[in-house]
Amino acid sequence: MSFNSGQTFKEMVEAAQAGSEERWSALEEPFTRMMEEQRELLRELATEWFHDEMSDKVLDERLKALRQTFVGELVSRSGLAPSVCEKAAQAALNCFWESLMAGL
Repeated sequence: MSFNSGQTFKEMVEAAQAGSEERWSALEEPFTRMMEEQRELLRELATEWFHDEMSDKVLDERLKALRQTFVGELVSRSGLAPSVCEKAAQAALNCFWESLMAGL
């Protein structure tokens, strides 16, 4: 099992950028700051899941809650529509999930 958090976080930012399309200029700073704030939580999620300390169901629930947190924070910090922030957050968290799966 291998998880490269630095590479994953870089890919998450790239995925969010692609997901937000032309709105990235307004999202870049808030998203980057939020990722720094959530970095340790994401590492903990990956570690717990890789070491079988949480079930897939619990991981899914925590990722859904994290998506809501991401969207709320991005809307608050950027002033953009929730739909734009949802796309960016979902793209980033999908990337996180794919990195977890690749690490198996």
